[in-house]
Order: sequence, then structure tokens, then C-alpha cells
Amino acid sequence: MGIDCLLVSTNQVINPYPVYPLGVACLIGAMEAAGHSTRHYDVLARGGVDLLRDWLISSPPDLVGLSIRNLDTVDSTAPDSFIGSVTEIMSVVRQYTTAPVVLGGPAFSIMPEEVMELLKADYGIVGEGEILLPWLADQLDRGRPPAEKILRAVPSPNPWSRVCFDKATVEYYLGLGGMLNVQTKRGCPYRCAYCSYPTLEGRQYRLQDPEKVVETVMRATRDFGARYIFFTDSVFNDAQGHYLKVAEALLRAGNTTPWCAFFRPEGLERDGLELLKQAGLSAMELGTDAASDTTLAGLNKGFNFAEVIRANDLAVDLGLPCAHFIIFGGPGEDADTLAQGIDNVARLKHSVVFPFTGIRILPGTDMAARALADGVITPGHSLLAPVFYFSPLISAPEIDGALRRAWTGRFDRVYPASSMEERSRRLHQRGHIGPMWDYLISQRG
Repeated sequence: MGIDCLLVSTNQVINPYPVYPLGVACLIGAMEAAGHSTRHYDVLARGGVDLLRDWLISSPPDLVGLSIRNLDTVDSTAPDSFIGSVTEIMSVVRQYTTAPVVLGGPAFSIMPEEVMELLKADYGIVGEGEILLPWLADQLDRGRPPAEKILRAVPSPNPWSRVCFDKATVEYYLGLGGMLNVQTKRGCPYRCAYCSYPTLEGRQYRLQDPEKVVETVMRATRDFGARYIFFTDSVFNDAQGHYLKVAEALLRAGNTTPWCAFFRPEGLERDGLELLKQAGLSAMELGTDAASDTTLAGLNKGFNFAEVIRANDLAVDLGLPCAHFIIFGGPGEDADTLAQGIDNVARLKHSVVFPFTGIRILPGTDMAARALADGVITPGHSLLAPVFYFSPLISAPEIDGALRRAWTGRFDRVYPASSMEERSRRLHQRGHIGPMWDYLISQRG
């Protein structure tokens, strides 16, 4: 018979650009395949929670799922927590329905016990929900509610379900940049000190059939009018070369929609980038993460800054605008590495750089252990509110002052990163699509 499930995307962040809630689109496909009707309410796309009340009253669901994407901004210059807004959404849900509530999403999976305790939900799913959410719905439909409240997914070797975009939600995101999201793989084999991806998705890649990836891309453009695609993989350019097979499949399908992805600045070659460009690659986001060899090593990145420059130069030669995301203040940062890092960033030609200061400490990461050893946090310290690691060798104000002196007034050096939100909004209103790195580079101050 099946139940009626209402999935609520709680994210309200659009910086540096709005991101369609792809995880919920995957869940809808899995739920419908299991025989459960599923509706999607995106708080950002719907302009808040007012309409949510109407949905809960006029068509009461049997199960409500809250997808929590981010805990906070992860930006020490604007350390806003998003848990308060999720609490408000939860309050509305509890007020207008008696249906059980299940929590999920990346932010929940990072700190499930604390978030469950705060929101007083009925259930929570840690990790991928494509198997466990339909199972939970089945159990509730049969009148057998599970006694266990926090359900933990085991990464499936084949987690892929049909991506079901919601038309009304799509229209909102396409109106702010024309972009929809697609995923080609899950998991991450790297061990970056600060990162929660391996905890969320596993330490081994699980690859989606390139033809299935292309089918989703073509459907997003043909049926929903997407003008730009963002591949949301933690790292697009895997060492196995799956990303090149995706590009070849895009070429065979005659793809003409431009796209962007996250790249690791290591192992990139000209012929591979040329293939990607032919397949539609129009911009790159590089997980550079630090600006000196010392701080790169402190973050366990596994590459040096010479490789970053090489990757950037290759992209510039091929006319591919790049954005680099770089954290200052990590392990080993001192006055010398800060100065060196600013000089190194100057060597990144024709690129946009998003500098951040301090590292958001997340449980279960090497950075959490380092913060404990350095006395930044104490045993049992709650990390639900944002806490940042700064190297004890240099002060946060010293880093902030140096970055502001280096880049104030430059469109291609976005510091603080929060300043991008209003800029992004204006550019999208003018009709720019995608991540807009080419435009920011052209406006260099």
C-alpha cells in the first residue's frame, strides 16, 4: 500500500551559489521505487516555512523527513550556525502533524546523537538513506515501528537510484544560476585532516555507470531546462580514470550543456583536460586547501603547491577558469608560511581564490585529534556550535589583517567568503549562469 512521506530540505544557504538538494532527489527515487509516495518541500525554494504549515494541514503526511545539509557556514569570519533554523522548522512540523519525524543529511550524520537530542526526533539515518528510508517507511506502514532510533547505513556497492528532480524546486534553482547537480561517484580515499567525506560516504569510491550519469545529465537539460551541470563528487578526477569515461560518454551523447566539478590538483594532464573540455567542462573548482607546502602537509593533502600551480597553468592554457578554496591558519601556519602563502596565491594566474581562516573542527577527523592535543578543545567538548582550529604559532587577527591588506578590492580574491553572497545574488539576477568564475576573473580589481 505504501505511505505518504514529506521530505523537507532545511538548507537556506546560497553562498557561493545555490545548490539543488540532490540527496533528496535520490531519496525520492528510492522511495517511489519502493512504492511510497513522496513530496518535497525545499525551505529555500518555497521562501520559508509558511507554506509548510499549509502542506502539513491540508495533506497530512505519514512520515516527515528533515534533510540537514550544513551545521554552519564553516567560515570563522561569519560563524553562523544553521541549527537554530532547523529547530524552528522542527517546531512547525511538531505543531502541525503527529507523524513521526526522521532526520538525515550530511550535517546530521556528522553528529547524530547531539542533533537527535536537540531536535527530539523519532528516528535518524546516518549515511545514505536510499535503503534505510524505504525500509523505515515499510516498517511504519506495517505497524512495526523500529525500536532503534538511530539507523546507520552500511555503504552500498551500488547505491544508485533514479534521480527525481522536483519541478517546482528546480524552477527556483534554475532562476538563480541555471544549475542542477549530478553525482558520478561516492566515497573518498584521501585522508585530509579536516574532512568528513570519508565518514559520510566511505573511503572507497563507488562508481556510477557513466551511461547512467549521462542519462541524468541529458534528462536534467531536456526535461527540466538545466543550463549548467555541477558534478558534486568529493573529487571528480579519480586516479582510476572513471571521470574520463564519463567525459567520453558525454561526448557520445552529444552533450552541449556546460559543467563544472571539484578537482584535486594532482595528476591532471593536458590531454585529459582537453577531453573534458570537449565534453563540456567550462570551469574547475580546485581543492587546494592550503597555500604552502608546510600547511599542505599539516592538512595531509598529499601534494605540494608546485602541483597546484601546474594544474592552474594547464587550466589557464586551455581557457578553463578556476576557483581555489584555501584555508589559512591550519597546522604549521606561522608568519613565514602566511607570507609565503600570499606570495603563492599571487602565482595562481587568472583564477578566483576563496581564502578562509581557521578550520572548522568536526568530530572523528584528524583535525579534532590535533585540536585536542593542542588544547583548542577539551575531552567531551561539544562541536555542535562552530569551533575553529588556528595554529598556535600565529594569531587569528594577524592572519585576517594580512589577507585583507593583500586582497581588499579584488573581485578575484573573495575575502571574506561571506562577501560573495550578495555579489552572487546580483550576478544571477543579471542572468549569469553557473559558478561565474570567468566573470569574477574578468573583473579583477
